[in-house]
Amino acid sequence: MTPVLWTSWGADWRSGATGTSVYDTVTGNLAGGTILLHDSDCTSAPASWTATLSALPRILDHCESEGWKVGPLEEHGLGAAA
Repeated sequence: MTPVLWTSWGADWRSGATGTSVYDTVTGNLAGGTILLHDSDCTSAPASWTATLSALPRILDHCESEGWKVGPLEEHGLGAAA
């Protein structure tokens, strides 16, 4: 595996996270790169993934408006990223 660090995160694991707070945190200083979001409650506040899911359409729209390509790590030119 190839380690990959993120350039922006949504703080979506926190209790009280909302779609708006996740969107605002991600896009606050985003200039492209890798966004870290969570899709489970394994080590986060119960049901926090719902804030992530709520923010995702707006995050994708933001990226599209900036002209950025969105895709899995394997498409980011990182070689054999898992």
